[in-house]
Amino acid sequence: MTYEEYKQGLITELGRHIDEEHQRLIVIAEGTDNEEIALELMQPPVCSQSLSIHSLYRQWKEGELTAQVSSICDYFEKKRAIETIEQLENVTIWAANFEKAAEKLEGNDIPYLPVGDMAVYFQFFDEVYDEDEQWPLDYKRPVQNEHLKQWGLTVQELFDKVKYFDMNERFQTVLDTSRAVLAHTLGALSGALPDTKDYYGVYSENGIAIMFYPEGLSEISRRLDDDLYVMPLSNDKILVCPISGHSLETLQEIVKKSNEMDKRAEVFPVQVSNMVFQFDAESLAIQPAAQIEKKTRHKAR
Repeated sequence: MTYEEYKQGLITELGRHIDEEHQRLIVIAEGTDNEEIALELMQPPVCSQSLSIHSLYRQWKEGELTAQVSSICDYFEKKRAIETIEQLENVTIWAANFEKAAEKLEGNDIPYLPVGDMAVYFQFFDEVYDEDEQWPLDYKRPVQNEHLKQWGLTVQELFDKVKYFDMNERFQTVLDTSRAVLAHTLGALSGALPDTKDYYGVYSENGIAIMFYPEGLSEISRRLDDDLYVMPLSNDKILVCPISGHSLETLQEIVKKSNEMDKRAEVFPVQVSNMVFQFDAESLAIQPAAQIEKKTRHKAR
């Protein structure tokens, strides 16, 4: 069963367990690699926790959809008021492949910014700590154009505001400075880069979109005393290194090969990015590295 077939089967099977007069299933971040499913109640307006459809698909085994749906319904019992979730302070940054997701985002009235080959969009991400739970409960909702109107912000203004929110407070993020960082991020491709100490891996709950929060990259830039090359890998982690002493062409080839390996292994149906990006430590801007290199060459003529 393909991912799309599984997704439709899941929605159909879940639909048999809900009261359609008062409840509805929603797909959050539809069309992206971050698709999640949740249950929404109309009156009062509340939303359940959401579950990653991609994770559910990886866990699913042939013939076990009914049993899986039963456990999902139990998970949906935890609910939170939508009004409480949809607050400006809960907005977080996410990324999707532009070519694959832009049309779907627009169709769902979700604002986004094109950055390289990515569509950068936003989600409300509300963590709730429950005494009975070992881990915090996560509630997600899409940020839509109506929210921008409510706040009196353009999509660019929202991005410029949210990127300075405290990412450590919101996301579980790991900075990998170990000697094995290349193996952790590149796996079989790790031997394609020299084994030096100037690589950093970053893994976060919002995947490679963590690269759009300048605070973390600024800290790495200060440690290395240089601007950075940022390599999105496997949709859920980034590899960072200083610009000095590294070939953009080599790094670009590695990003492409890493994504091709994930595609063959069917780890991620859609690759978010195939580009290497460059982080400017002074302006805190992040752009496709090839674009910056092209501008630099043009000025040098």
